[in-house]
Amino acid sequence: MNLEQLKTSILGEIHDPQAQYSVLLTSGEGSLAINEQQLRPAASLAKIPILIEACQQIDSGRLHPDKLVYIEEEQFVGGSGIISYLTNSHIYSYMNLIELMMIVSDNTAANVLLESLGMEAVNQTIEQLGAKNTIVQRKFMDTKAQQEGLENYTTALDMVTLLKAISEEKNHYISSKSRKFMRSILAKQQLTNKLANFLHPSMPVTIFHKTGELCGIEHDAAILECKEERVYITVLSDHLPSNAEGQHTIAQIGKHAIDYVITRSKSTLSNF
Repeated sequence: MNLEQLKTSILGEIHDPQAQYSVLLTSGEGSLAINEQQLRPAASLAKIPILIEACQQIDSGRLHPDKLVYIEEEQFVGGSGIISYLTNSHIYSYMNLIELMMIVSDNTAANVLLESLGMEAVNQTIEQLGAKNTIVQRKFMDTKAQQEGLENYTTALDMVTLLKAISEEKNHYISSKSRKFMRSILAKQQLTNKLANFLHPSMPVTIFHKTGELCGIEHDAAILECKEERVYITVLSDHLPSNAEGQHTIAQIGKHAIDYVITRSKSTLSNF
């Protein structure tokens, strides 16, 4: 399977004319792009730049990962995550908050981190890394800010840019130690019903990813690795008639992407 065949397969999965999709996949063969610069609400993909900024502040000594923070009742928010549903769930280390924000997409953890790190600092890091159309303007589950027109935005291109910053040595903004940590935490993602849906333990593929969703919106941004082959893929969807449809479509796209990276790895080995 080559990129052109993969693009045909992916386009064949997008059936609903009402739904809007952005897809960007890059590999050693090249890029597959569909509306990759279209601005869309980021949903929980906004937690990726928060993760990067947290690691940068840990590296510089501004954030101490083992320091404990007390979460007030009024800071608890709903949506994804577990903190707000646990009994006597008030004291966490910053490292715990980072893990909860990424592994189970905890909104309360993300908001506490965003407040500690500073929204301006997160946006400066986004800009430094070249994600030109990504911006964080509000906390998670902040309906008042939404009503005032404040939203977090990104593009498929920007998400791939941030994933490359995490996985590659080409930038000097992120330390090797932080890159290793961020990859490890992305590999522990528990929300696996989209790009990772058809990935079985028997397959020689590792996925590092973060999902996102809001009403009518489903996203997944991932790094797929098979032996020496690495593929970056982001799928954003908006205006979905149902979230279940978006989840199904992204899962099918993920199946094609997994097949592609496996095929690429076999092709690479056969060339030696």
